[in-house]
Amino acid sequence: MRILLSVMILIGLGVGCVQAQTRKEEESKVLALEFVWGSAAHLRDTKALSSIFDDSLVYVPIDGRLMTKAQVLADTAAASPVDIIVQSFAARSHGNVVIVTGVLQLRSVEQGKRMIRYGRFLDTWVLKNDQWVCVVSMTTSVRK
Repeated sequence: MRILLSVMILIGLGVGCVQAQTRKEEESKVLALEFVWGSAAHLRDTKALSSIFDDSLVYVPIDGRLMTKAQVLADTAAASPVDIIVQSFAARSHGNVVIVTGVLQLRSVEQGKRMIRYGRFLDTWVLKNDQWVCVVSMTTSVRK
């Protein structure tokens, strides 16, 4: 009986280690997509953004508007380049969902005036058809 119990405990520990490793891998994949997002936004690459946003995207930028995927892509195409500097971030996996939180700095030029804004963001990513896509993104303004 002790041998059976010991084997079951070892199997349980092994499964836990595999799950922890898988979670870290999934979190790393999503964090890489966050960097793709920042680069694509700066370059106004709507094709790249379209590939990482779910069609049902709910997006709330730092100014508080509620936007759809189509609106985000149109806004990105029309806007002047924006530098997105992520100052800190963390990812947490929950099955086929990864939540990313962090602090960012947005640098842009609006009407000839240099703008710097700080925000705290929360992005929700879902694994759909073996691809991670962002389904919800919200950024709130933070004073520095």
